[in-house]
Amino acid sequence: MTFAPLDYLVLLLYFGTIAAIGLWSGRKEKSTDDYFLGGRAMPWWAVTGSILATEVSAVTFIGAPGSSYRGDYTYLQFAVGSLLGRILIAQLLLPAFYRGRVTSIYQFLSQRFGEKSRRTAVIFFFFSQLLAAGVRLLLVSLVLSVVTGLPLGGIIAAVAAIALVYTLIGGIKAVIWTDFFQFIIFMGGAWLVIYFILQAIPGGWTGMREMVDPEKFRVFDFRLSLTATTVFLIAFINGCVQTFAALGTDQAMTQRMLTCKNLKQGRWSLILTGIIDFPIVITYLLIGTGLYALYEIVGPALPAAAAADPDLIFPHYIVTALPPGVRGLLIASIFAAAMSSLDSSINALSSSAVMDIYRPFIRPGRSEKHYLAASRVFVAGFCLLLIGAALALEQIPGGKLWLGFKVTGFTYGALLGIFLLGVLTRTTNDRMNIFAMVTSPLILLAFTLAERFLFPGRTLLAWPWYVVVGTGWTFFWGWFFARRESKQ
Repeated sequence: MTFAPLDYLVLLLYFGTIAAIGLWSGRKEKSTDDYFLGGRAMPWWAVTGSILATEVSAVTFIGAPGSSYRGDYTYLQFAVGSLLGRILIAQLLLPAFYRGRVTSIYQFLSQRFGEKSRRTAVIFFFFSQLLAAGVRLLLVSLVLSVVTGLPLGGIIAAVAAIALVYTLIGGIKAVIWTDFFQFIIFMGGAWLVIYFILQAIPGGWTGMREMVDPEKFRVFDFRLSLTATTVFLIAFINGCVQTFAALGTDQAMTQRMLTCKNLKQGRWSLILTGIIDFPIVITYLLIGTGLYALYEIVGPALPAAAAADPDLIFPHYIVTALPPGVRGLLIASIFAAAMSSLDSSINALSSSAVMDIYRPFIRPGRSEKHYLAASRVFVAGFCLLLIGAALALEQIPGGKLWLGFKVTGFTYGALLGIFLLGVLTRTTNDRMNIFAMVTSPLILLAFTLAERFLFPGRTLLAWPWYVVVGTGWTFFWGWFFARRESKQ
């Protein structure tokens, strides 16, 4: 691909704006409360944009067009359950976090159960976040590698380095304000793509509807099946429980809600994301349908690499079909999708490492200046770990949209189960909570290994059930052992 001067100008403006926002927002960092929670004074509307940028950007930007290209709109069913999951977080978990004045949400587990539960949850968070953020970094780096022709490893390192710079300086305030700006960039780029696709299809929107099989616009699948991954029952339950876990027990997502001035604003910032999520997902699914009509019906034919992997069709279109300037904006959108996911992950991993491990157990009683410096060291360290995770996950075959959900299915259930035990019961058994949490992913791993080695070709437990089973298992055994100890 040959860049036009206008493309370079657009990218230069984008990176200049990101740098300015990062430097501006990080100019008054004096404590870990400023660095990790923005002084608990961030506006709710900026928090809403930041959550959307992190949650939707990387996986949806690439995976959703690939999903609708090869299939239909049943992915939207997950958004229905996701809205319910956000409401449950707002009613059950956020009040507990605000009452406890926590910086890391795992401090709540220490307040409620004890240090064993807290440390176990932190380990689970580290594992799940490194995998999930690694998938998101990999997705957009794959696209950038296609559109620029540069090696994948170099792209992953470059994206991580850019996100590292402003996160290192500005902390959560830099994350929120840059995410808000980047959300505007990649949504604007998506709407421009839809415009250009419809211009290339005879008859525009009407022509696309007439030439594409109506089944490709199907949203709901009400078949009764426990093994299919896209039927409504499974999608609704998984969307609810997965969101409940991802936004309620994952420091990278929940941290933003705790930066609001009060509980009411934190709740509003969260629930609004669930409402806005519908038009966002529809936008990217429409891109996939438009690309299907363009390449499979109208022409031209796709190159072999893109035809073999639907996740690469969208980047192929950006490279070959968009005019100068617009192409630069879309490449800026891809960078935005990458960094809006990565910055929050490395900041959240650092906040948990400092507040849950380093500060209470390794270097207690030090000054805020010391902990602020340590926070920046951890930011850099976790950035390097995420680069390694992305490179390792690149070896896993298949569409990357579902990989982003699969990798967290093993740990999110344990996290959600233990948090629900904390807010829904009055029982406590700090020691046996470890058993409940650790055995949860082991049970799921047993299903996975059985499908591979004992029953090859059969699905014993579809992956959307992983987080549901893990949650129920952890909650039940945590409750059981606590009740047993209480009676004794």
